[in-house]
Amino acid sequence: MYIWKNKTIHLLIIWLLIIPPVIIYLAVHHWPSHLDWLYFIIIILLSFLSALFPVNLNGKPVYLTLWITVPAFLLYGLLIEIIAMQVIVWTILFSNRKQKFEASKFLFATLVFFFISLVSAATFHLVGGEIGMMDFWPLVAAVIVYQLTQRIMYILIYSVYYKIRKRLQNSFFRWILIETMIIFLISPFILTLYFLLNFIGVGSFLLLGIPFFFLVSVIRRYTNTKKINQALEQASAIGQRISHNTTENAVIDEFVESVARMFEADFTYLYDYSEDWLEPLRIFENGQFQKLETKQLVLSESITDALLKEKKSFIYTKRNDWADLSEDYSHPGMESMFAIPILRDQEVTGVLAVASKRKNAFEKYQLQIADILCSYFTVSVIRTRSVERTIKQSERCGLTSLYNYNYLEERLMFEFNRFKQGNIDALTVLMLDIDYFKNVNDTYGHESGNEILIELAKLLESRTPQNGIVGRYGGEEFVYILPNFSKEEGMQFGELVRKMIEAYQFTVTQDLGRLGKAIDVSITVSIGVSTIPEDTDELNSLVRNADRALYLGAKRAGRNRVASYIK
Repeated sequence: MYIWKNKTIHLLIIWLLIIPPVIIYLAVHHWPSHLDWLYFIIIILLSFLSALFPVNLNGKPVYLTLWITVPAFLLYGLLIEIIAMQVIVWTILFSNRKQKFEASKFLFATLVFFFISLVSAATFHLVGGEIGMMDFWPLVAAVIVYQLTQRIMYILIYSVYYKIRKRLQNSFFRWILIETMIIFLISPFILTLYFLLNFIGVGSFLLLGIPFFFLVSVIRRYTNTKKINQALEQASAIGQRISHNTTENAVIDEFVESVARMFEADFTYLYDYSEDWLEPLRIFENGQFQKLETKQLVLSESITDALLKEKKSFIYTKRNDWADLSEDYSHPGMESMFAIPILRDQEVTGVLAVASKRKNAFEKYQLQIADILCSYFTVSVIRTRSVERTIKQSERCGLTSLYNYNYLEERLMFEFNRFKQGNIDALTVLMLDIDYFKNVNDTYGHESGNEILIELAKLLESRTPQNGIVGRYGGEEFVYILPNFSKEEGMQFGELVRKMIEAYQFTVTQDLGRLGKAIDVSITVSIGVSTIPEDTDELNSLVRNADRALYLGAKRAGRNRVASYIK
């Protein structure tokens, strides 16, 4: 879609006032009298093909067009060179698949190269160059000046342009230097073609044109291979980074961000596939993670079947091509996109969808790179799940999923060291025990007793203060570790927990007597509280004092109460 703004209108007016009148003037007053129309047609055709097939260097295109435009200038003068150069500019702008065509860029580029052609031709004549000259060394000197002028004008104009737009980077000058070196390397090609055309004729186009395009084809194939190899190396590095993460969430985040960066994607979506439903795991748009929405980028039934059942990937170059993708939930800025299934043991476990605001942003080989990345991702997820499961088994109670005795001991030591180092001012421990829990087991059965322990664990965890933890100490005993809690704050918190449990109705399925009957059960707890430094300055005494407060101060006093340790 063309973008017409005030800037575009101004450029159009300038373009109409300069380029058509100058071309008409040159055509009327400086039309080459010896113009061979076959030569002219071949020059235009070769200019078009040279612009259509650039050589990529470090991901940037180099247009080797001077090999035909300079001989055209030497043979027929400025008019034919301007026409050939304008054809090249039009071809480059219209064939650039990765950028949206903008009228302002087109007009600006044609004006720039038109101006460069005029100045270069003027310097050529200033140093003694003449159209049709055959003196070798004077011609070589004039051609060198001609090309240097083109490079200098190009650098000056675009340096000012990027400076004004605040986009000038050091890489621009480095790239200009590389491009200039390449252009001067083809100078022998330019002079050879010119002299052959004068001595041999039209066959010279074949004599040099065929090997030229063959060489370009070889270089393009080499650069494409190099580009794929670089992508493979980058994918390997991403795989290593992903594997260094220790949690599943960290693996997912690293994977999604890395995919977005590698493919320069504006939109990246990761879906989990289970129970015949695609559920979004991550939405990454314009460099940021977004809130998950169930219907974000919903795929049509035909695409879903291809991804999930046939395990096929797909790629689209522009928005109009993916009509069978539901546009109701896709971002309006999307143009090109691809999606691939994520496999584990030949079964689909998820989907990766990547999209860009640019047309033709992705190439088919990138599907294979993305598939490799998904393999790294799957392996890393499996590994982190195994690690997390092992850690959970070593740190958590198998029944309640609360921290177990071993972890509580380690955490107590950690917090005690923080206290000694002055990082916290106090450390309080609450020990809870269910009152008459044996009666619960005897009345309702041990399975019902386990159900109460599980439900109580969830209740206790839901009320855990910030920076505190709760764990199962053993049997029906639970422990809160509360850093920076004074004894008074610990007593107040213990009373809140006691009242919460007393008012709560636990639902169990009785496994004695009438099987399968769900009933409500009420329980109470007794709580003992001990604090460092008020009650002791030793870690072992802290837990022992909380235990004494529980049994001597709470249990013996009637249960269902909170008691603090008294020296």
